[in-house]
Parts: sequence; C-alpha cells; structure tokens
Amino acid sequence: MKFCNYTYLILLIIMFLSPIFGANCYSQTIPHLKKNGDAIQLIVDDEPYLVLGGELHNSTSSNLEYMEPRLKMFTDNHLNTVLASVCWDLFEPVEGQYDFSLVDGLINAARRNNLRVSLLWFASWKNGVSSYVPLWVKTNTDRFPRAKNKDGRSLDIISTFSDECRDADARAFAALMKHIREIDGEQHTVVMVQVQNEVGVLGDSRDRNAMANEAFNNSVPKEFISYLKKN
Repeated sequence: MKFCNYTYLILLIIMFLSPIFGANCYSQTIPHLKKNGDAIQLIVDDEPYLVLGGELHNSTSSNLEYMEPRLKMFTDNHLNTVLASVCWDLFEPVEGQYDFSLVDGLINAARRNNLRVSLLWFASWKNGVSSYVPLWVKTNTDRFPRAKNKDGRSLDIISTFSDECRDADARAFAALMKHIREIDGEQHTVVMVQVQNEVGVLGDSRDRNAMANEAFNNSVPKEFISYLKKN
C-alpha cells in the first residue's frame, strides 16, 4: 500500500544495516546502545561514551580544506564528537557512481583531531525540502514526482510516495554504510548515523499529489492500527 512507503524505507534500512550491526565479526565491538538500569548508554570500544559534541554547518563538510580548521576548534574547546553531514548530491553525482572522497576526508580529519563522528545523511529530505538530492533526481520529475500543495503547485519536495526515490536513496545509504564498515570497522571513528533530517512538507499540511490523495482517502492499514495499539 502506498500509505506504507515510509515503513518500507525503514525496513530497507534495517535490511541494509543488519550485515553491519548484526551478528558478525563486529557485533560485539561496534558502537551500540545498551540499557544500563534506567539509562541507555552509547557504548564505544566496550566503554560508555559521553558525547561532548558540536555540529558543523549544513555544508561545511563539502569542502575538506575549509572544514579541518573548524575541527581543530572543536578539539581546542574540549569537545570529543563532531556532527557532520554527508550529502547525497555530492556522494552520488552520477547514478550508481559513488564518490567516497568527502566521507574519507571527514573521517581522516576527525582522527587527526582526536574526534569521533556522528554522520547526518542529507538525502531525499532536509528541513522539509529536497535541497540535497542529486541533479539526476531533481531534473527527472516523472521518475521522482514532487509533492503538491492544495493549489496543485509542485513543491521543491520529493513525494514520500515515490518508490523510485525511496529505492535510490536506500541504495546510496547502503553504499555509504558498507564503505564506513570497510574503512572504519575497527577504529570506530563513526559512532552514530542519522538518516534524513526534518522530513516534512513546507507550504501545506500534507502532500496532495494524486498518489498521496489516493492514500489519504483510503482506510488506514490494519497493520498500522495494530502496531499503534500494541505500542
């Protein structure tokens, strides 16, 4: 059901993450959350890790030369973690071709400055719009339909009902996570990853394109109601 597309995206992410966070050679040592009494702790290298973090501006990590002096400021101010973005448009400028240079540069710069990294995946949505999608997504509105407002105007927002965008985004995110495992599987510079940022529709209360309207007018899936009752 179209209504469940977002659920499918979450399931896809879990599928892609399972080789990384599942029962494999890194399962006992990778950064993870652990319940300890009433607290939930982030465990890094088998010890509780308290994040003393600072966040880079949205696009600071898009230029390594500009970024590194900012990381030194973090260290000089006794921070231990940097929150930095990986932008889909720079990561996959051509469909199916991934550019790992900025990711590698960020991780290496963090190591030089004795910092851990929490990554933000800026992809289909960021702050309610689709600013960071690749050009091949932005320019193909047939394959990647836009959300529409109540006046029928297309917005600068990829519709959450786009199967093509969901799948393309998930493939890129999987490639990112696989690469991080390969280059950081033992050092654990990357301790957390946030998927997307502030998903929403600016300019209306919801998406009103044809697919969205069809879903809105249908019954709520029984599986979703059952989940809400149980949780």
